[in-house]
Amino acid sequence: MANLLLLCAGARDLREIAAAGIAARHSIFRHDYATGSLETLAACGADCGVDLGIRDPRDEVDRIIAKYRPRHIDAVISTDDYPGSTLAAIVARALRLPGVDPVADLLCQHKYFSRCAQAAAMPEAVPRFMRIGGCATDPASADVRYPAFVKPVKSFFSIGARRVDTPEQLRQALRDNPASPQFLQPFARMLEDETGLLLGPPLIVEDWLPGRQATLDGYVHRGRVRAMGVVDSLMFPGTISFERFEYPSSLERPVQERMAEIAAKVVAAIGFDNGMFNIEFMADPKTGAIRIIEINPRMSSQFADLYEKVDGYNPYRVLVDLALGIEPRTCARRGRYPMAASCVLRTFVDQLVLGVPSPSRIRRLEGLHPEIRVEILATAGRRLSEAMQDGNSFRYGLVNIGGNDRNDILRTFDRCRELLTFEFEPAIRRESRRAMPASRGPAAALPATGVGSYGS
Repeated sequence: MANLLLLCAGARDLREIAAAGIAARHSIFRHDYATGSLETLAACGADCGVDLGIRDPRDEVDRIIAKYRPRHIDAVISTDDYPGSTLAAIVARALRLPGVDPVADLLCQHKYFSRCAQAAAMPEAVPRFMRIGGCATDPASADVRYPAFVKPVKSFFSIGARRVDTPEQLRQALRDNPASPQFLQPFARMLEDETGLLLGPPLIVEDWLPGRQATLDGYVHRGRVRAMGVVDSLMFPGTISFERFEYPSSLERPVQERMAEIAAKVVAAIGFDNGMFNIEFMADPKTGAIRIIEINPRMSSQFADLYEKVDGYNPYRVLVDLALGIEPRTCARRGRYPMAASCVLRTFVDQLVLGVPSPSRIRRLEGLHPEIRVEILATAGRRLSEAMQDGNSFRYGLVNIGGNDRNDILRTFDRCRELLTFEFEPAIRRESRRAMPASRGPAAALPATGVGSYGS
């Protein structure tokens, strides 16, 4: 039995850690830092005038070390994008435990510096990119090829990421930059302390990447890069909002192998080791080009049970093994299902949430469909827009399903929507109230998934 320090954990972490048997085998100490405050800042945007009192990350590291060193911690883990993964890397180093180099973690998270490192290692896998805003390139004079894609240099759940088709839209994206100084301060402080680099101009603009999007999950142990699998990302037509994630990928094997080759070369060039990562790719079937969208220095927690359903192991075990300095053990196609998908309940119209499915209704659904995972993301009494959203639509739930094939999964998802009854009313007008199941219409509740979208 080991003592595990779990930083910035969410409900999904606790669910999967229990499901994987980790909680039964190890002692787990939980510590949170600013996760809820940062999500609040991300949701309310740059105009948020509330001081949430986020402590300096350097002071927080000192607090963690003082509190947990006497507990004889054996491993530090986190699946949180910001600030969890960076904090875990810094704390693991301070406790002289296996972990990712904080410099590598931060280089992945800063989208411009990450692009620079990617381009140095694999220029053919990187689109043209540049920084804009501040004293950097003026959008009016930038050598941008339209359509283009613009995103914050420190992204969070795809907020502020969008396609732009004209210089005016690019200027508007700069005016709409959602990141507040309070949101960016912990990241900027850790970036400067660990790398000597400054946050710099707020946005990065890139060539638009056509094709099919997929995510490669993997890990590095003592310099050896291992690909775990590739998950397809399906979006609603004409949007950058995800409809589903499907595993295993339907991309041709040579395409997946090329993604693995690119991943191995790039993460090694960045200096990423002793940790899990996921890389979002775009594969263009017309040209054969495979390009990196972004690198995330953490595991894909939303996909954990997809691998369990199909392959027979939970990636949270990989996370713990790496943090303990142990070579992870994985397997392939030993799970209960040939296919699994993560689906999101989503609407493209803001709604006021009047009611959400009760715990008893969710338990009934889970009883009808063993191994299903249900997450309710909406909160009764609040607008969907008040929660953390991607800026293009409003998700209010996740359903992860295993099945024989896509049709089997979609049939199960239809039944889930019928049972997961939410009560909404228009966010602007409150005179009409009705209970409604999640529907498919593009202006109503829609199934989709995502930890982000292209360029998140």
